Amino acid sequence: MKTQNIIKGYYGIMDLDVTNIDPKFRADAIRQHYEDIKNYKYEQSNLKPALRYENTIGRVKNIHELDAKFAKKRKEKHDIEKIIHSKIYNEAKTK
Repeated sequence: MKTQNIIKGYYGIMDLDVTNIDPKFRADAIRQHYEDIKNYKYEQSNLKPALRYENTIGRVKNIHELDAKFAKKRKEKHDIEKIIHSKIYNEAKTK
């Protein structure tokens, strides 16, 4: 997919893919997309900080990313321990 056809979103506004939009409507779609982002920023600025996207959904996303990172580390540690245990077992078995 060409990135030139993707207009970046902003937090709660997803990216806009103009690939399949008729070229005569693309300018309007892009303008509306930027207008939506502007309105979103305004609405977020009027919310209490505890209710804003970056402090609710964004926070949860960060927690999930950290959890995945540490789960990967735990799995790698477990795999290494399994290999070491396997080597020790095989050496003891051959004696």
